[in-house]
Amino acid sequence: MESGKLLHFKNLKQYRDETNSTIDTNYFSITLKNMKDGFAERFEQFKTNKSTLAFIVNALNTNTNEINIEPFGIDTESLQMKLLDLKTKDLWSGKFTELKSKLEELEVQKCMHFAQHKWTALKEIPLVEALIFGAWNSLPECYSEVKKFAYGVLTILGSTYSCEQAFSCMNVIKSKVRSQLTNKNLESFLKLKTTSYNPDLIKLSEGMQSQYSH
Repeated sequence: MESGKLLHFKNLKQYRDETNSTIDTNYFSITLKNMKDGFAERFEQFKTNKSTLAFIVNALNTNTNEINIEPFGIDTESLQMKLLDLKTKDLWSGKFTELKSKLEELEVQKCMHFAQHKWTALKEIPLVEALIFGAWNSLPECYSEVKKFAYGVLTILGSTYSCEQAFSCMNVIKSKVRSQLTNKNLESFLKLKTTSYNPDLIKLSEGMQSQYSH
């Protein structure tokens, strides 16, 4: 932008060439710099907590002195001991070696589909979060402290959008005419509304006892 060649702004360049207009590149340069600084400031916490956020896929190479466990109410000593034990067990540590390999393959597939403009194929690629949750869910409960920390990191919200969406859905579901709705049922309705969870209705109905009329 500063050079005035507009190499990475094809539409603006096309407009300039077709209309022979004078583009104030200095104005756009200042605007872009302000946007960059704004995003850098907004996401500064992600940089300072880089080791904490990377833990979910890089648990085997994490230095526990560099992660922030305070918000999750986890005992530091227990976490360190269980993580050390995890690193020494080939069966369980292999889960994360396999995870990183799968994530790398996933990125390669995405790059190939992007390059070939295969947008439909992108939707068929497994979700990153599904692979990560799968690896952590495979660990036995003896690593509960480590899993608790990982799940805590995985549930950190990048924005307030999800919270605001959930509250909007809750207000629609629990209206004035549904004042008797219990919290348990409300929680179930919210899960159905705000997630991609699809209950197996046939299996659930098979487990219900039929009521016979006499």
